[in-house]
Amino acid sequence: MRFPIPFAALLLAVSASAVFAQEATREDFRELCECWEGRWVGDVTWIADWPGLGKRGDKVTCYWEARRTEDGHAMIGRFYGGTGSSTDLIFFDPGAKQIKWLVVESGGRVGEKKMYKRDGKWVQEGTGTNPDGAKIKYVGTVTITDDGNTHTWTGSATVDGKKTDDQHDVWRRVSK
Repeated sequence: MRFPIPFAALLLAVSASAVFAQEATREDFRELCECWEGRWVGDVTWIADWPGLGKRGDKVTCYWEARRTEDGHAMIGRFYGGTGSSTDLIFFDPGAKQIKWLVVESGGRVGEKKMYKRDGKWVQEGTGTNPDGAKIKYVGTVTITDDGNTHTWTGSATVDGKKTDDQHDVWRRVSK
């Protein structure tokens, strides 16, 4: 089967834009650090049963604190919410050209995410595993308003292929 040259060029451009849209730069990482650094309070509703944190539909107040480390090449985050906590490591991987976000929760859930900007918003794509081995996939968007001091997270996930509730959480920075 032969593709006309304009169609082939369009197909290549669409394929390449999808790949490059997920790339990030060290400057993007610095911007992400500026956006996430500090102390935050969040109004969160659990979109699924999360081991060690809470049950699907529970509305909780959560707390996040993040600081840059390693001369600005990494950021450590601490999350407290529901009945649990997590430690997060966020960094720019120059080989992959990605901002990576690793998380380990007190309930035993682990995750790996990547962050990038699309249409002026931060996108987070991730995978994880519950302590029982259930696989998690997540895609979400963060809209930043109020001079950077309000983050609205929207997204959706699956746990072992079953869709969770949709996410809509609002976080407010209380201190930089």
